[in-house]
Amino acid sequence: MQSDWAPFRRTVAVMTVAGLVIVGQLYAVIPLLQALAADWGTTVGAATATTTLFGIPYASGFLLTGPLADRFGRRTVITVGLTVMTVATVLVGLSDSLVLGGVLRAVQGLGAAAFSPAALAYLTERIEPRRRPSALACLITSFLAAAVVGQLLAQALSGLGGWRFVFYGNAVLLLVLTIALRKVMSPDGASGTLTLRGSFKAMGALAAKPALAVLYLATLPVLGGFVGVYTALQVLAPEDLVGGSHELFLLRASALPAMVLIPVITAWLSRFRATRRTALALFVAAAILGVLAALGSADVLVLGAFLLVYVAAITLISPGLTELVGSMAGAARATGIALYTFALLMGASLGPQVVVLLRSQGLAGVLVVLGVAQAVAGLLVLLADRLIVRTQARVATST
Repeated sequence: MQSDWAPFRRTVAVMTVAGLVIVGQLYAVIPLLQALAADWGTTVGAATATTTLFGIPYASGFLLTGPLADRFGRRTVITVGLTVMTVATVLVGLSDSLVLGGVLRAVQGLGAAAFSPAALAYLTERIEPRRRPSALACLITSFLAAAVVGQLLAQALSGLGGWRFVFYGNAVLLLVLTIALRKVMSPDGASGTLTLRGSFKAMGALAAKPALAVLYLATLPVLGGFVGVYTALQVLAPEDLVGGSHELFLLRASALPAMVLIPVITAWLSRFRATRRTALALFVAAAILGVLAALGSADVLVLGAFLLVYVAAITLISPGLTELVGSMAGAARATGIALYTFALLMGASLGPQVVVLLRSQGLAGVLVVLGVAQAVAGLLVLLADRLIVRTQARVATST
């Protein structure tokens, strides 16, 4: 019935802001690495673990919170998860060592994992069909934009009260969003019948499909390269390139127009085969990193222009892969997309550690390696395209 649909504007607005703040916590520590290292008596390289320690439980948690949301309800799982995340965020701000801060970052990530699968499922079920694509596009874009917004917000808050204030401020935002989401979302209905065992069985079957397995592998360098680039700029860029926080703020902000542009032209881009446009975007991203590595030192405006194109390419990748994985997963669409999101965020979690391992190669060396990884990902997407075509031909022949 029409009256059963959720209010579009209010629901999408709250969920989009929530996506920006929640996913932004993964990237919030990037501008704080030097400050964390100084206060915790460790190195900047060791402090990058705070990104990974959030990201791995966050990505892995999707494999559990998705089925839990099916079983106990979307609103319940989101409320519990964000409450845990809010408390952990306050405690990170109070922590005095890398060990304690790292453990609390992991708890943050696990709490954050409750949001994405449940929110995507809620919009799919409760937004009327004609408005559903727009609602999902807003939420997915917020996940991508969070990579930039999370850094900008952290840098702004740290300028007001130091790195601890970043976590206190974000905890307040999370508390407000938890209350707003509980208010805007409809009460959960009857519990689902899906068991955890059944969910993991479906995941295994999807991961065993050759084309999907190749696509999941190709997903790892997407945000892995993206987060790696910004981490490398934070810890490896020479002072004559980014001499202060003002330059780094401009570099992060330069990516925002791409976040706005890509959703606007998504309908036009959908006319092209998803695998082809995804592979092209990966090749463009790899080429941009190669150019930046070759330039060595460049004016901050030139660097910002190249980063704008790079981020536009990365932003273009996710809608294509989401569409492709969802169509290939068939009836298990939610599970297939959960696996894709797991691979996407797992790559984002590992990106900073790649920078640490390769920091002796300097900024140019790191950019080359990240670019090669994204070029290989483009080749893997083309391989998946061939596997898909062969499968379709085989099915057509058999029928």
